[in-house]
Amino acid sequence: MVVNIMWVSGLDTRFDVTSVGSTMIRLSVASGERLETAAEFVVRTAGTESNTMVALSRMGKRTAWASRLCENSLGKRITNDIGHFGVDTSSVIWTDIGRNEVFFVEYGASPRPIQVIYDREHSAVSVIDFNELDLDYLLDTRVLHLTGIFPALSDNCADVTNKLIDAAHTTGVKVSFDVNYRSKLWSAEKACSVLSPMMNKADILFITLEDAKSVFGFTGSPAEIVMSIYTKYSPEIAVLTLGGDGGVAFDGKELYNKGGYTVEVRDRLGAGDCFAAGVLCGYLEGSIKTGMEYATAMAALKMGINGDYFVSDKYEVMALINSTGGREVGR
Repeated sequence: MVVNIMWVSGLDTRFDVTSVGSTMIRLSVASGERLETAAEFVVRTAGTESNTMVALSRMGKRTAWASRLCENSLGKRITNDIGHFGVDTSSVIWTDIGRNEVFFVEYGASPRPIQVIYDREHSAVSVIDFNELDLDYLLDTRVLHLTGIFPALSDNCADVTNKLIDAAHTTGVKVSFDVNYRSKLWSAEKACSVLSPMMNKADILFITLEDAKSVFGFTGSPAEIVMSIYTKYSPEIAVLTLGGDGGVAFDGKELYNKGGYTVEVRDRLGAGDCFAAGVLCGYLEGSIKTGMEYATAMAALKMGINGDYFVSDKYEVMALINSTGGREVGR
């Protein structure tokens, strides 16, 4: 394998990947229950940036996640959960003003989709200030991973995202950006306006097929769309995710197609974050092809795991990639 030196530079950094974002308390009801009538809720934590850092950590990468949280039991629950998986949270900004975010999940059974209700108003993270962040810590990394969910939360969060991207480029840190459009947070028009300048500065750019079409107006086959995204935004790598059909990446020279796996779905939340983490693993190891293999396997494994976090490891990922049907029982 020919290794691109640009990809593997920065081996003397403290971290492989760092991120800043929002993580919420997640309250879900059992499959078949409705939020309206459920008597019990399962308490977990989740957030796209921390989900990605957890997945990377489980794959053996050095990761860190920062945010702004209320210093109470819920804030501690968030950092404890993320830290449990090996993600460094020592640069979280603590405050006694505002509140921590919450969201509710009701699992759908066809034809009823999953329902998500957010409770994020007046959160501590929504008033985060760029000057509060420890840049020496966050930029002591090979890659900074950011998403389009964070700037959707407030003007402060958008400002922080923009300034972090610029600071990363100033110090030579690669920027990974996952568009991750959420229609419950803002309109497609506003998202396109705010996120396009950030996408223009990304080194690794992730977007779903649905978002590429409905938010940014791309048309054509997945291969045509990912090449159009590459042409428009000029990243090193453009990655188009295709849900259960896997994904396709383009680096300006070669298309990397990887189909999905047949899965039994227990909880699909967080699978897209695992896909992004898999691509980043391959990027750090010098191979987009390997990254796409990791990505589809990690997303597939996550589908069978309750909660947003990737409670698996590289051994299971490689076993799935290398599987040929094999034994039904692992013994």
